[in-house]
Amino acid sequence: MVTFIVWFGVSLLLCAAVFLVASVMDRGDDEGEGLRGFVRDFRAGLRRRGGTSRPVDTDMDDFFAANLESAPGYVDADELSGALQRAQGRVRPHGQAPGAASDGGASPR
Repeated sequence: MVTFIVWFGVSLLLCAAVFLVASVMDRGDDEGEGLRGFVRDFRAGLRRRGGTSRPVDTDMDDFFAANLESAPGYVDADELSGALQRAQGRVRPHGQAPGAASDGGASPR
């Protein structure tokens, strides 16, 4: 149990360090840099309750229609099928060793 608490504390400290570095690197100006600015922003975020964003009721059709992309996605179906066909061509028959001749598995003695 003690090791869990120690690792939990270490992970919280690392998380705070990442947020601190991101906060300092995000700003290009000299305003509020460093630990003091990070603590001030963190406390301001905790004080902020019931922010300006409210839930929006929409159906799935409207949601997907609003986010429709005309450009091809990350994976093109033709590209994927071509890659699969090339991979199938490279697969050797079951039980055949790499570099072995395809003479039915008989080896000369």
